Amino acid sequence: MRFILVAVSCFLLCFSQLSVSQEGSQKEAQEEAQISKEFTKTYRAYNAAYSQRNYARAAELARKALDLAVAELGQKHEKIPVLQINLAHVLIIIGDIEQAEPMLLEAKARMIKQLGADSPDLITIHEDHAKIHAAKQELDQARAELDTIINIITKASGARATGIANVLVQQAAIHIAQEDLDAGAAAYSEALAIYDENFGKDNVRSADVISLLGDVDLTRRDYQQAEQKYLEALRIYQANLLADDPIVLANHNRLAKLYVALRDDKFAEHADKVIRHTPDQDGPAVPLFVMQPRYPVFEDGVRPTGWALVEFTVTTDGKALNPTIVESKPGRLFDQVTLEVAPKWRFRPKVAEGQRVEQPNTRVRLVFVQDNIEVYFGELKL
Repeated sequence: MRFILVAVSCFLLCFSQLSVSQEGSQKEAQEEAQISKEFTKTYRAYNAAYSQRNYARAAELARKALDLAVAELGQKHEKIPVLQINLAHVLIIIGDIEQAEPMLLEAKARMIKQLGADSPDLITIHEDHAKIHAAKQELDQARAELDTIINIITKASGARATGIANVLVQQAAIHIAQEDLDAGAAAYSEALAIYDENFGKDNVRSADVISLLGDVDLTRRDYQQAEQKYLEALRIYQANLLADDPIVLANHNRLAKLYVALRDDKFAEHADKVIRHTPDQDGPAVPLFVMQPRYPVFEDGVRPTGWALVEFTVTTDGKALNPTIVESKPGRLFDQVTLEVAPKWRFRPKVAEGQRVEQPNTRVRLVFVQDNIEVYFGELKL
């Protein structure tokens, strides 16, 4: 996203990229003299908070900076909309759409009047407005904002600019939210082609889109195609990124969940890598990958109902060690299928005082209810 992050060394320099024309040095000096040290300090703090992703604090400081600028320059000053845009942007990030929208609309109207509707400097505003529409489930309006961005980029940089691919990825997400998988896949595929043209086939951005296309295949339950795309994306990621990069781990996570759903033992390779690099936070073990047991079926096709309570130790690498059946009903009907699958479960290990430790006496209850198998972790009441 081309977010307008304002430098604080010089107030006028902050906003020069959005000015209609270059101001004379004398006028700049006069306007700069109007800006107080309090504004400079506030904006410096805002920049720091935003860079540190402390968005709640950034919103507070952006609001204060806007109030100071209005008091010192006046509400009608041509630079005020930029501060409004910055504040609206962080408000959107923290989910305060109600306050962000009127501010963004006011700034948007003023910026279009200042710069013209085709200015590339309006891209951030249209992106944020699309996010507001999406948050309000106004998906057609969100897509219209993204269409406007594509038109702006096309006029400025051509129809195959990488910025268009970025927008197509956002449009694809909207199509999928509207359950139009074909349109979503088409938008992803076009974005992939543009990334390949600009960066070569084995680039990280293309891998991102390949993974998203895999998600579409997974939604369609085309597991073979999803697997192929996830593996291709992983190959590209591993060639360009470190093994513990969050993007690499996210793709291992995708593959692990896919293989768990398919009851394929290949899940373990990917699940164990995710767990190995999971940040340690004090707390009990948490299930991450839970393969369902086979449902026993009688010769006449009847699927019996009942439950099984299994106990085991979660190891420091997140595995279920030595599972045993504590109790089950009816009889021992569900014991074997439970003991077959329990060693394949993977957990985020228990962490105490910053160290991974074993968690003994971990219990899980499986409830077999004909059309489903419910899995319960934590405190169990028989």
